[in-house]
Amino acid sequence: MMYEFLEEEIKNIYQDDNKKLRTQTVMYGKLEHRWHTYLYPGLTTEEIKEFESRVGNTFPSAYREFLSFYNGCYLFDLLRMGGKELESYKGLTIEEQVRSTVDVEDIQEIHLRKRTPKEHFIFADSLVKNTYYVMDKDEKVLEVDYKTKKVTESYDTLKDFIMQIIQEGKDNIANEIYFEFR
Repeated sequence: MMYEFLEEEIKNIYQDDNKKLRTQTVMYGKLEHRWHTYLYPGLTTEEIKEFESRVGNTFPSAYREFLSFYNGCYLFDLLRMGGKELESYKGLTIEEQVRSTVDVEDIQEIHLRKRTPKEHFIFADSLVKNTYYVMDKDEKVLEVDYKTKKVTESYDTLKDFIMQIIQEGKDNIANEIYFEFR
């Protein structure tokens, strides 16, 4: 299962409305003075191994594969998927710093609780939906309500989950539903 479809879908939605930063991050969909979606450049196999070693965890294979295409992403204000944080922010503009990958460990720290099952790998969240996302031992993606900690949705694969977010993003754009962040 490959993840090239993500960039293709995003390009189809936003057409030429994008900007590439020196960090190779591509921002899409400038709406009301801010960008709606970002794709971060993928990691090499070596970088992924070093990242797993630093985190002290072997990542689910679907997440590891995703990282080889994109080091996390931010989709339609609906999803923030963690990756490996930049080694250094030295010499970067404020825009490049602010639009850099959120470390998956930071997302885990925010959402991890004593009752979180050990086999649940937390990799993403949604401020809009007040949810976070885990992969279970079978690599199914589970949507977990932040307050109740109950699973509200389940997806068979990471690709199915991403396709659902893309569809929701398309629907929101078509219906001109945008979120305000202050």
